Amino acid sequence: MANFTPKETYTKISDISIDYLKDDLNIKGLIFDFDGTIRVNKRVSIDTLHFLKRAKNAGFKVSVLSNNPHVSNTILKTLNITTTQKLAFKPLKKPFFDMAKRMKLDPSRIAVIGNNRISDIWGANRAGMYSIYIQNLNSFFYKRKVKNNLKNIGIKHVD
Repeated sequence: MANFTPKETYTKISDISIDYLKDDLNIKGLIFDFDGTIRVNKRVSIDTLHFLKRAKNAGFKVSVLSNNPHVSNTILKTLNITTTQKLAFKPLKKPFFDMAKRMKLDPSRIAVIGNNRISDIWGANRAGMYSIYIQNLNSFFYKRKVKNNLKNIGIKHVD
């Protein structure tokens, strides 16, 4: 199960320390998942926009790796993200290695930021990249998990 375990977990992208990634871990590139990570509930938050701007200003190469073939080019242009792969077939290692090659970085110098333990975290770990999990506390799956756990301890009705 260690391959599904991220190096770090946050509830939102803006909580990630850019200085820690850059100065302590020597990370040079960030690969983001799109749906559920950059775009949550069909919108990109102001905090995420500010994080991406700060990351680029700090010298990070930023890209998107998504299994969604319909990633919005308009949003990517607005975010000034040009290195992108859609319909990536994560968690296969190849799309992660291909993105590292496009970014001209060693995989060990890249952090992958995503909201799916299988496609994002497992894929990143298998490719030797630093994995950061975004736990969306408002997601349908998280709420269902909490409700099921509460039912298991005897609480029958949860709104």
